[in-house]
Amino acid sequence: MAAVATLGVVGFLNLGGRSEGGARTAMGVAPAFALPSTDGTQVSLADYRGRDVLFYFNEGVGCDACFYQMLDLQKNAAVFENAGVSVVPIVANPVGQVQEELARFGISTPYLIDADTSVSQAYGMLGNGMHANLPGHGFVLVDGSGRIRWVKEFPSMYVASSDLFAQLKPYLG
Repeated sequence: MAAVATLGVVGFLNLGGRSEGGARTAMGVAPAFALPSTDGTQVSLADYRGRDVLFYFNEGVGCDACFYQMLDLQKNAAVFENAGVSVVPIVANPVGQVQEELARFGISTPYLIDADTSVSQAYGMLGNGMHANLPGHGFVLVDGSGRIRWVKEFPSMYVASSDLFAQLKPYLG
């Protein structure tokens, strides 16, 4: 299934300020998109209107640490849900390969498939890790009005969910 991405005009042109720890903050309007999901649905940024969403851009297939990260986020989902935050992973791998890894790790959270990496690029996540053609290990918080509130890359390839939540909590709507 090919990814269909409709990208907004503003994108990451306004990178905003830096907060402690190297996170970028208050970057403007999030690029609009529509991507297929591993659960067979089509998901768009507009689906999260009125709710904070934390996008988890990662290398995906071939990076076990990325799936362990999502497993930890899934196990701690109540912390994010109670704060009104949806956690949504985005990868550039073929849907079938991602579904195999989800089964292998016991992850039930659907992943969005950015096959042509246009969404990863629009959000400034492409090539920040070990591979120039893939997202690294980064998070983007978009508030309910569609504005980017916080962005952080984790070169260590893993951050405990409690630490991640503590870092993004001041930016929640």
